[in-house]
Amino acid sequence: MIDYYKCQYHFNASHSFDGNKEQAHSHTFTMILYIRNLSGRDMDFKRLDRMIEIFLGRYEGLYLNELSCFVGNASIEAIGDYFYEQLKIKLSELNAELMQLDIGDTPLGVYQVCDRILLPTVNEKRSRENLEAILFYKKQMPDQKK
Repeated sequence: MIDYYKCQYHFNASHSFDGNKEQAHSHTFTMILYIRNLSGRDMDFKRLDRMIEIFLGRYEGLYLNELSCFVGNASIEAIGDYFYEQLKIKLSELNAELMQLDIGDTPLGVYQVCDRILLPTVNEKRSRENLEAILFYKKQMPDQKK
């Protein structure tokens, strides 16, 4: 069993698909973090929320394509990948692990980022079946150790 917290945050920013500021449009981005507490104590949500507020505050109200971290590409995928890598580092300071990040600029489209098998989000039965299939095929593979 994997225990984790699911924390939701929002920030407002604008971006464009082609880097053309005249084509910029604004969103209220929704970001969901799946966080595993490694401290052995209760999660300090006050400290966690403050850390995320400061992080997201650096992007609040900005045209994201102009930031060097997106090098003109502020797609939802680029934003998600960059935030995931940055927040993994930040959360380690709280003795926590970022397991997955979901980010969306509309309720209908969510981009998910993680380093492992995605956590169950919609269909836990299907997620379990996928994991079992992966483990089955892994057992069939020759041992890579020498």
